[in-house]
Amino acid sequence: MMSPVQPMACCEKPREKFLQQGAQAVTDQDLLAILLRTGVKGHSVLDVSRSLLRSLPGENLYYLSEASVADLCAIRGVGADKAVTICAAVELGRRIARQRVKQNAPDFSTPQAIAEYVMEDMRFLPQEQLRAVYLSTKNQLIAVRTLTIGTINSSLAKSREVFRFAIQYNAAAVVLVHNHPSGDPSPSSDDIAVTRQIAQAGHIMEIPVLDHIIIGDGIFTSLCELGYV
Repeated sequence: MMSPVQPMACCEKPREKFLQQGAQAVTDQDLLAILLRTGVKGHSVLDVSRSLLRSLPGENLYYLSEASVADLCAIRGVGADKAVTICAAVELGRRIARQRVKQNAPDFSTPQAIAEYVMEDMRFLPQEQLRAVYLSTKNQLIAVRTLTIGTINSSLAKSREVFRFAIQYNAAAVVLVHNHPSGDPSPSSDDIAVTRQIAQAGHIMEIPVLDHIIIGDGIFTSLCELGYV
């Protein structure tokens, strides 16, 4: 027989905690519970939010931005209504972030500016990550998306991802960025080949790939400056 859900003390209730102690006092699990509102028979709302959080790689909220309604509905206690609420909250946050970036967007017209923007975030990553920096017609930042984690050696899938997001963001141009965990930003033959193939796809799509910047340990290499783009 399934045990009944035990009532939570007031200090454990996410909404009350948010009201009394502020947003900084609540955990990721609490925030998800606030969006979920209720649990299901035998599972409190915190149980459900814990399951949702554990379903994300590394329990990292970043991956919630990539979850679909169907993905969320696969979690026990998360039906269509709750899944839509969560996806809507993620989309709202994404739109707010875009507007904030547009209002404070730096000029990304040089490799130096882009490298400085991503350097501290990427220089110590343990694995290679390929990211795309999406720019407006005035070379201002629209968004940055992580496309792949791992060795940069296959261009077809990456091209699709690069330009799928470019269309989504209505970007005028793209700059590719990836890191070398060794700290040496010298391009490999794979780096050059992938860059050229994605740039060729951009030419066809009429969304130019302006550069591919490789991040090392406090230093960077611009494939455009080397003549590979």
